[in-house]
Amino acid sequence: MKKYLFMLLALCLMPANNTAQILNSLKDIIRPTDPSLIRTLNGQWDFYFINGADWKEQACFYQPDYDISSWDRILVPGCWDALGYVEPKYANPEEINGLYRKNFTVPKGWKDKHVFLSFDGVLRGYEIWVNGNYVGKWESSYNTCHFDVTDFLKKGENLLAVRVYTHYKGFDFDGNDDWGQVGINRNVSMFAIPDTHLKDFTLRTDSVSNESARINMMFDIASFTSSVSANTYIEGLIKEPGGKIVARFREELQKAEQQISKEIILDNPFLWNAETPHLYRLEYSLYAPKRVQHFTVNFGVREVLVEKNVIKLNGKKIKLRGVDLHETDPFNGKVVSEELNLKDLRMMKDANVNFIRCSHYPRDPRFYELCDSIGMYVMDEVPFGYGDSHLYDKSYQDILLTRADATVRRDKNHPSVLFWSIGNENPLTTIAEETGRYVKRMDPTRPICYPMIHNYFLSLDFNIPDFVDIFAPHYPPVATLRYYAEAAKRPVILTEYCHSLGQSFEQHKDLWELIEKNDNLAGGCVWEWVDQGMVDRKATFPGKYAWTNKMWLKDSTCITLEGNSGADGMLYANRIPLSNYYELRKNYAQVPVCTERLVGKKGVNHLKVQVANRFDFVDLSEKVSFEWRLLDGKHVVSEGKKSIQCLAGCMGYIPIELVLDESPADRFYVLEIAIYTVEGYSVGNYSIPIVSEEGLFMTQLFKIADGELIEMDTVEILQQLSGCFQTYPLMRVGRKFSMSEELRAKGKAIEKYLMEPIECKKSVVDKRYIQEVDYMNPAISAIGRVSCGSLPSGGIKFNYSLAPQTKGKLLLEGGLAFLLDTKIKHLQWLGFGPYASYPGKQSANDYGVHDITAGDLYFEGNRMGIDVLLCSDSIGNGFAVIAPNCNMNFEQTDKGIVLSINSVVSGLCGKLRETAYPIYTDDIENLEGSLVIYPLSAGKWPQSISYLFKPSKDIKGTENPFLSVYDTYLMKYSDIVN
Repeated sequence: MKKYLFMLLALCLMPANNTAQILNSLKDIIRPTDPSLIRTLNGQWDFYFINGADWKEQACFYQPDYDISSWDRILVPGCWDALGYVEPKYANPEEINGLYRKNFTVPKGWKDKHVFLSFDGVLRGYEIWVNGNYVGKWESSYNTCHFDVTDFLKKGENLLAVRVYTHYKGFDFDGNDDWGQVGINRNVSMFAIPDTHLKDFTLRTDSVSNESARINMMFDIASFTSSVSANTYIEGLIKEPGGKIVARFREELQKAEQQISKEIILDNPFLWNAETPHLYRLEYSLYAPKRVQHFTVNFGVREVLVEKNVIKLNGKKIKLRGVDLHETDPFNGKVVSEELNLKDLRMMKDANVNFIRCSHYPRDPRFYELCDSIGMYVMDEVPFGYGDSHLYDKSYQDILLTRADATVRRDKNHPSVLFWSIGNENPLTTIAEETGRYVKRMDPTRPICYPMIHNYFLSLDFNIPDFVDIFAPHYPPVATLRYYAEAAKRPVILTEYCHSLGQSFEQHKDLWELIEKNDNLAGGCVWEWVDQGMVDRKATFPGKYAWTNKMWLKDSTCITLEGNSGADGMLYANRIPLSNYYELRKNYAQVPVCTERLVGKKGVNHLKVQVANRFDFVDLSEKVSFEWRLLDGKHVVSEGKKSIQCLAGCMGYIPIELVLDESPADRFYVLEIAIYTVEGYSVGNYSIPIVSEEGLFMTQLFKIADGELIEMDTVEILQQLSGCFQTYPLMRVGRKFSMSEELRAKGKAIEKYLMEPIECKKSVVDKRYIQEVDYMNPAISAIGRVSCGSLPSGGIKFNYSLAPQTKGKLLLEGGLAFLLDTKIKHLQWLGFGPYASYPGKQSANDYGVHDITAGDLYFEGNRMGIDVLLCSDSIGNGFAVIAPNCNMNFEQTDKGIVLSINSVVSGLCGKLRETAYPIYTDDIENLEGSLVIYPLSAGKWPQSISYLFKPSKDIKGTENPFLSVYDTYLMKYSDIVN
């Protein structure tokens, strides 16, 4: 009996047809565009999960009569971790299996045609059976594969069975710095092909100029049953973007050939680029001799070339404002809907991004169509990530070539695809080189590159084979990028740079300005666009006031980022922007406003605002409009809309006529400018203060703050303020750790960073109310002094000093701090805002009046360049702080807001290196600072305050989709004070 069972098992495991055909990308076929010849197989499938390598107990699962009554139903596309079968795992998954079955019926109209099953992507390897017959397998997760199943079909209902597995030769290549997800994650479909058919189609455009362009088309024709007949021909037409037919053609197949070539010259073509993504429409049919196939294809007229060390598109140098993009959705894994793809692309457009590196694999086919139409440059990547050791083994050569062929053959006709990248951060071995050469042979029209780790690239000293068009080093510091600008004899694209870990995004402006100024530095892709997060069903909420490296949504859903592995985005995993997004948007600006201040006077003013046109192709009059409004304090007094002519790469001026009722010396005027493209993208927002020749309005308040101290009842004023503060002033000697500081500063910086006084001596000396305070901390000892006295205006002027005694400590922040009363929730300020800023990360902010409420997503953190701050409760009681050009930190705790006036602020560390802007106690003998605080009563604000700031009731409420989230998490007061 055991013998017979063994034989049965062996039969089940043995492929039913060893000659079964697999059409991999080396023997490709063109998927039809006629909807009547395509059917989706997406939807509910039968599914059985095996948590391990052994699937022998289900070895006959593909047989039509196999009992699947205990199986689940699963959604295709779908990832197993997102659907709850396994816990999410970063990098390569464990060895597991999944068995799928789906019944399908072939349409009657497909009689006499070959039927193919098409898988756009399956994580990881898979093999398929139809009606119990083995068809073939495919082991490249991110490449499309078609299977000819014609010989295995029957009338009526058919059975498709699929086994998905995780370990196979070269499976490491599908592992990257991402979640190791498994499942049929992209579309599954079937389509019909006639006997004589189009096997391949290539469209190339060259000799491109504004006057003409050459279109080269190559049609590869084949037959399943016999040689292609001599009376075979292609007939077609080309429509320009407006729909007008600009060319017709008919080309006969020559004897003994299997390819038809056709060349067409277009006069005065509409050129494709990211700024004007004009798409022509090609409609063509294959006749043999009757019409057997019909196709419609969109294409763009464009040509990418490398001239000396400069990348040019259509003869003009371009700058690539890029991001790296993984395929990721926190709720669905690597199943990304068209809606989410469009959301990403539109948010990129708003952020002035024009370039995507598909890290580290090809995306689904529809993604490239969206990039073609929306106008986005793409670097498509031949997928081999991990598995570097295999690259020294020549037996892996065919695996790499298969992946290269599949990538190029499928995506070669997309105008958005400008470059091919060969793997990611791999050693340049013999088989890696041959893979690049193969890509160049397949497609000589596109430049290629090998993305490389920083140190490895430097070790090569630019000695990279000549067939490699572009240098692609990762994460250079500013000084190294300056060296590349001077020494690189080929174009440089930083395929990864300025690693964004949490809130850290240091020196992006410095790096990008170097790229802007040097022609051989073509651009770069910041790592990365969006956090890679996945729902964590087992996590327990640590509480509102506790450190976290996760994302906790309002409904208590937890999104894990695998520690700091996936917290790299401009956006949180749910597509909410971090402040880094706005930093990127400002630095990548294609229409930056260059004017920082305008000088005006009472009456009519004819002002000019300088802007730069950093588009590569279009005049500003064709692309953008400027919507402006003038604010007098908090009130809008006039507004308008302008467009100007300004050629690409040039400077221009927006003429604006403003009528000022008073002199800017007596009022605070600010001109706000919003920039919109003709497509509706919001690509820039700027605020420009208007000053008089005598200076800025706020200098009046500064003079008051610098006034002589007088003999007033200082104690009485302090008592008025006592309702605003819960403690004596505190000394600040640090800040809560960001993810990057947890990685790079832990052990060097101080974790309990608020210091309460251990001794306080009070006295009145020369009209000054003096507090001499000593502060101690187990990590750092310091001597502090705080003194205060009255001003004629009724305020209290505080002077403070702090002398650190312990050396060798990283002082993330240092200054004076106050624990505010719990009723105070609303903060408004005149200065730079609205986002937190640090040395090396301050582009996102503009000067003006800003407000925020405790609980807002962007509340936490240091602000730079604040002149006046107003803190109030819900009815308007509170206080104002005047401290010109000051750093102020806003921090919520369980006991209330901690407001800090910082004399020093260190930069945020990065994931790969420490901050470029450190402050060490060794370098500081004494920190000093001063500020003036005015008590405020509801309904009795001074005119200068009520003129600038809103009543508390008019301040917008909080906007925060999270209970808690990494880097802006909240802490208990007791955990940060010593």
